[in-house]
Amino acid sequence: MTIYTSKDGETLDYIVWKHYGKTAGILEQVLVQNRHLAGYDAVLPAGVQITLPDIVQDTNKQKIKMWQ
Repeated sequence: MTIYTSKDGETLDYIVWKHYGKTAGILEQVLVQNRHLAGYDAVLPAGVQITLPDIVQDTNKQKIKMWQ
């Protein structure tokens, strides 16, 4: 787990993308850990503490092959 302090003008999806390299499926988990972010607009002010949890990605997902 990492505690991140926002910089003025950042958005949560940018912070998540910068930290994890993607947002799909992760942004929702970060929001669950940081319910206090619901009180902010999309653009965050400087100094907001955000908990970035350790995300375990499922590597056993079946991949779809379009062509054999």
